[in-house]
Amino acid sequence: MTWLAALAICSKWIAVLSADLFVGWLPPIFLPRDEHAPTTSPSQRIWLPMRSSSSATLMGLLAGRGGTATRQSHLQASLLKCFRHDAALCLFTAAQLVQEHERRWRPIPSQWSTEQLAQWWMQHGQTTWDGEQFLATPDHKESSRLLERYTRLDQHFQTLPFSRWLLESDLWWKAARLHRSSGIRQSLHSIRLIDSRKETDGDHAGSSDDARGSTALQAHVTFGQVTSLQRECERLQEQLASTLEDARRDLAKQLAYGLSHEINNPLANISTRAQGLMSRVQDDRHAESLQRIVDQSYRAHAMIADLMFYANPPSPSLETTFSVAEVLQQTSERLRAKLSRDSIDLQVQCSPEFHCHGDQAMFGEALVALINNAMESIGVEGRIVVSVEAVSDGLCRLTIADSGEGISEEDARRAFDPYFSGREAGRGLGLSLCRVHRITEMHGGSIRLIPALVGCVAEMTWPQVK
Repeated sequence: MTWLAALAICSKWIAVLSADLFVGWLPPIFLPRDEHAPTTSPSQRIWLPMRSSSSATLMGLLAGRGGTATRQSHLQASLLKCFRHDAALCLFTAAQLVQEHERRWRPIPSQWSTEQLAQWWMQHGQTTWDGEQFLATPDHKESSRLLERYTRLDQHFQTLPFSRWLLESDLWWKAARLHRSSGIRQSLHSIRLIDSRKETDGDHAGSSDDARGSTALQAHVTFGQVTSLQRECERLQEQLASTLEDARRDLAKQLAYGLSHEINNPLANISTRAQGLMSRVQDDRHAESLQRIVDQSYRAHAMIADLMFYANPPSPSLETTFSVAEVLQQTSERLRAKLSRDSIDLQVQCSPEFHCHGDQAMFGEALVALINNAMESIGVEGRIVVSVEAVSDGLCRLTIADSGEGISEEDARRAFDPYFSGREAGRGLGLSLCRVHRITEMHGGSIRLIPALVGCVAEMTWPQVK
């Protein structure tokens, strides 16, 4: 191969890559079933191609909701330029206008201007795109065949007078494999297009470089607006999550107040009667059964207290400081009997220098709840490791790792929901962890569970004394 032949091939590929190619599909033109046909014809979707140079303007219409008058004027001017070199876009818009006239029983005019086509997009450009419609786009093989036919057809239309594009639209319908007659097809045959810009470059549509270049220069504006819309969407999602959290707490508060009155009183009576019977019975088995009744009554009472705390917690004492090592020691002593009974080894790794701000009693409650959750997951014969380390921003991190059942990512995410129980996953979770979440939130800290197949790690951050 000579260097001239190689140069010719390279030039051909460069021309293809730099051309104004089709990059996707416009929304489908839906042709309903023709009830008046001699043989009933099914409904049909017609897919027309979208040019790369027109896509930025169409994206701008989506992103331009509530834009300034100047921005709207620029979008309309870009649309007028797009129509001048995009035959498929003209045909699609004209078909939509014809259907709109037919639905309203309005006569179809004999000529349309590009300004009228642009006005349709300005009114419907933000609502005409429906993601579900594009689930029915042609498959890859059919798309390749269609785009090949459309490319040849588009090249032919660039040589035609602009005013005849709709008059010759039957060629596009044949390329789209529409064989039956339709009202749109017949109406477009009689419509003449008029260029509202009244360009001086003749009636041919071949000169479109200016339109493409102007559209390309506006693409960055469109991407900026899309980015702004995404940020606004994220802000609204955060606001919605906060609103839902407030509504959930209000619901929990109402539920807690109802439970406190309706259930706590019967629980108190059950516990008092069981304790009274324990002082009278001589049989150890009966005494053990009564003690279980008392224990379960206290447990139910504690669950209601957890829900009350989540819904309407007391104000913490944030000005005090305390030693983390001392609280860990007190917690170990408090849980020693239960740990020994279940053969669970609790290891504590904490320097005596660690001091934190906040309510010491609440910190101890959170620590007990996290260790109890680990113990419940282990059952018997396991290990729990509690460690404390300093992190940035004046916080310390308390880590509780256990050798119990693992936890899934979904359960870890919902673990602090007061209405969620993870017992199916081998962990109690429930109301005690939502209490921990509320305590850390009031102190400016955080709590999370790290999912794993075996074991679990709880990480709680807390304000540290610098």
